[in-house]
Amino acid sequence: MSNLSGSTVSRKKKQAPNCFAAALVLALLGGFLGCTTIYVRTGVYHRVQKGETLTALARSYGVSVQDLAEINNIEDSTQVKPGDRLFVPRARRRPATVKPLPKGTPEEKIVFERGRFVWPIRGRLTSRFGMRNGSRHDGIDIAARPGTDIRASADGRVVYSQRLRGYGNLILLKHSDDFFTAYAHNSKNLVKKGRKVKKGQVIGKVGSTGHATGPHLHFEVRKGRAARNPLFFLPKV
Repeated sequence: MSNLSGSTVSRKKKQAPNCFAAALVLALLGGFLGCTTIYVRTGVYHRVQKGETLTALARSYGVSVQDLAEINNIEDSTQVKPGDRLFVPRARRRPATVKPLPKGTPEEKIVFERGRFVWPIRGRLTSRFGMRNGSRHDGIDIAARPGTDIRASADGRVVYSQRLRGYGNLILLKHSDDFFTAYAHNSKNLVKKGRKVKKGQVIGKVGSTGHATGPHLHFEVRKGRAARNPLFFLPKV
């Protein structure tokens, strides 16, 4: 068995309607151009071998521990064990070997901001952030009854509120520290562009508009142009 195993992942634009939609929305906000600056569209899969750690993998591939943790939903670096298949974002090739850390080197910390946002709805988590069926899913999906109230996850301002390809009825809020949250597939948007909203305020209703297989909320968190794992910012339930 090879020490490093995996396959390169690359998505064509026509296969990613959500990427097209996000590029359009963010272009409206600040001139962000090109899907590749918003979504991670390349990477490799790595099969963890005995003795490999999250920090050693990150350094060997030239990526951050935080990125590896978020896209693979790793909350504790000790969870990583031989046989795990991890996705390494932005990596275009696999190193010849994963270099072990010098003796006594501590694992880099995974950072959480659990109190920054609140859950926009209560429901069943049906899809996590990260790789899904070979393609990138830049948010979480929460199943709920049609018409369920969608609430703002933090104080902010509405910067987009209308229908958009892939997302259906979409609301995009801008928050402090260059954070954004997105609420998609809504049956109704109840706030208009330019309006200020408070944390917990009802801003829409759950639906299944756009590319959706059933009623749910697609929820995203972004720091500037970078999609982040919402579960690293929401309270644990």
